[in-house]
Parts: sequence; C-alpha cells; structure tokens
Amino acid sequence: MKQLGRLMPDTLGGRIVLVLLVGLMAFHLGSLWLHQIGTEAVLGTTREAQLAERLAAAKRAVAELPVEERDRTAHALSTASLDMHWTRAATVQPVQTSSARIEALRSRLGELVPEFDITGLRLGYGEDGVAGHQLLGALPLPDGSWLNFSAALFRPPASEHATLLSTTAMAVGILLLGLLVVRLIGRPLRALSDAADRFGGPGVVVPVPEEGPREVRHAAQAFNRMQGRIDRLIADRTQALAAVSHDLRTPIARLRLRAGFVEDGEAARAIDADLDEMEAMIDSTLAYLRGETESEPRKPADLVAMIETLCDAAADAGAAVTYAGPSQARLVCSPVTLKRAFSNLIDNAVKYGGGARVSLDDQGRDLMVRIEDDGPGIPEAEMQAVFEPFRRLETSRNRGTGGSGLGLTIARRAVEQHGGTVQLSNRLGGGLLALVHLPRPQNEGSISR
Repeated sequence: MKQLGRLMPDTLGGRIVLVLLVGLMAFHLGSLWLHQIGTEAVLGTTREAQLAERLAAAKRAVAELPVEERDRTAHALSTASLDMHWTRAATVQPVQTSSARIEALRSRLGELVPEFDITGLRLGYGEDGVAGHQLLGALPLPDGSWLNFSAALFRPPASEHATLLSTTAMAVGILLLGLLVVRLIGRPLRALSDAADRFGGPGVVVPVPEEGPREVRHAAQAFNRMQGRIDRLIADRTQALAAVSHDLRTPIARLRLRAGFVEDGEAARAIDADLDEMEAMIDSTLAYLRGETESEPRKPADLVAMIETLCDAAADAGAAVTYAGPSQARLVCSPVTLKRAFSNLIDNAVKYGGGARVSLDDQGRDLMVRIEDDGPGIPEAEMQAVFEPFRRLETSRNRGTGGSGLGLTIARRAVEQHGGTVQLSNRLGGGLLALVHLPRPQNEGSISR
C-alpha cells in the first residue's frame, strides 16, 4: 500500500488529473471492447443473411436441374466459406436433442430471408457433433433428395439491450470509483475545514494532521503554526494580565487598610466603594480571560437550583428578583461557567431595570430561560453592540451601575460554549427581555423535571 502511495502525484492537481486519466482510459477500453462485440455481432448477422440467401438460391437452382447435373452444379456454387453437394440421402442425421444455439440459428435464417423454407432443414455440428466452429446442414429438395452444406459457425449476436446495460454499468462503476478517489483526496481538506471550525472554541488546541497532497500539507502546516502563535499570544496576554491583577490587589489591600483610619465616615465609605469597584473590575476581567483558555469539565447539574440560588442571593441583598418555573431541570453542562452567565444577566437586570423576573420553560430537548426587567431597555441599533467586550451603554461608570462592560460578553460566550444562544429584545410594555436557549445534548435525552 505504501508503494502504491509513492506512485501517486504529490500535488493536488496531479492527483485530480490522474483520476481523470484513469477514468477516461477505463471508459475508452470498455468502449473499444463493446465496439468490438457489436462489430462482430453485425458481421455475424450479415453472414447469416448471406448464408440464407445463397442456400435459397442454390436450392432453387439445383432443384430445376436434371439429376446427373445437380451435384456438379452444387459444387460449382460452393465457395471457401460454404461447401455444398447434392445427394439422394441426407448426410446430416436428425439429432435427438438439438441445442438452443442451433434452434436459434434455424429461426434466425428464416427471419432474415422469409422466402427461405426451413421446413425439414437439418442442422448440426461438425467434429463428431461437438459444438465447434463448423456448421453442417441438409436442405430437402422437392423430389426427396438433399442439398448438403457445411459453413463456418458464427458467433451468436449480442443483444442491443445487453450492450446498453454493459455501457451503463461501466459508466456507473467508473463514476463511483472516481467519487471514491476524489473523496479520499479531499479528506485532508475536510480535516482542515473541521479544525478551522473548532478553532477558538473550548478545549485543547488539536493540530491538523499534515498529510495529503503537497498543497494541503503546506496549508495544514501554516494553519498549525497560526494556531500555535494565537494560542501563545492568548496565553501570554492572560498571564500578563493575571500578574498585573495580582499585583494590583496588594496596593488595594493597603488602601483599604488606610481607609479604616480616615476619620470622615462618608469619605471612608466612598473609598471602600471605589476599591470594591476596582476589585470587581479585576475579577470580571480575569473571568473573561479565563473563559478563553480554560475548559471546565461537564457534568449533570440542576439548572433550576442554580437559578434559584442566584435569585435568592439577589433577593437577600434587597433586589426584587423572582423565579417562576419547574422545580427541577437537569442539564449536562459546565456548572460554574453557566452559573456565571446567569449571574451576569440577573445582575444587569437588577442594575439597569430595578429588578428581575426569571422564568424557565423545559421543552424536553431545549431549555428556555427568560430574564425580564422594567428598565429603559436598549436602543435597537445597540442591541448587538452590548455583547462586545468592554462595551457599556451607560458611560458614567458610577458606583450604582458600575462595571467593566464584560458581563454580557461573558454570558454569551458561556451559553454559546453549550451550543445555545442569548437574545436581547425590548418588551412592548417597557423593559428588556434576555432569552437564553440551551439545547440538551443528543445523548442526554429528555430528563424528568
């Protein structure tokens, strides 16, 4: 198999040309073979018609002659391919069992020359009755004598339907073979395409196999190098920001300690709030970066328990947050990642809408979570822009609505990692609706509520 692989051209164009040449050559050889069969069939039919015509003419001519001239005339009418002589008794004896080929030839002689009377015609094989290449026959004359003949045995004609069927089968076979070879040639390209679709998703980066034609190998090598560079870039950026964030916590802790010695209580509370906002921004930035590089293992979890925990925590903090829906809805997911997504969506509803109404609809194969608020909503032109990293519509960044602009970005990325979607829309009565669609994996099935 490896030796056969060495004979294959190294380029994609060369392999495609080879497939075309092999297919055309096979079809050409098959066509020549079928043409040869058809030509022999036509020649056989022509020779059979000539045999019938000559036998009919010889029968008429010999029957009209005196007895003493018949044999001499029969020999005179003979040719190299047809030997005839006259006798009073037939030299070909009736056979007990006639072959299908003899009977087919008898009928065909009558069809080709209708005036040729085949009644009483005796046919058999030469070479002691063996089906060889010589045909023996005896044709009765009106006075009871016989015109005996021997001729070459012709190949039976091929059916036109059989020839058409053979041509069709050959073309279909070549087509299937060509499709198989082209599929094998395109397999490395499909692997490269699948790797490009997986790139950027969760999980470890898997290099593309560097195999196939030269062009595909070069593309796979370039793609692997690109994957490596981007992976290193993200890792370096994450490590650098993590180091900066870690270093920032030390002066924040010192400032918080010093704020405790400030005599003005209102100023101390303001400093603490600013420090809390700085820590929240650092935490959200690290969570966003971790989402690019980390892959949390998935396991069965109760989505209702997760959402109820977030709603209870927000309600304990004084926010108007409620939940409505089933008491249980299990889903194979990354619990921490998904909980962070719903936490961000509920926090946004509380910050900008004054509260949140969360509901869940278990549709068997899909889970639909609705998060509604009574806030001002979002302009239609900005509906997709709010998902961009560090994008905030409220630009004051005050302590009431402070944030880093990463909440919706993290939420959408987490949901998309589970094959779902997050859609925002303005409610008719005012406020914003965040609709989260989470499909259950195909092998998970419908789990009882």
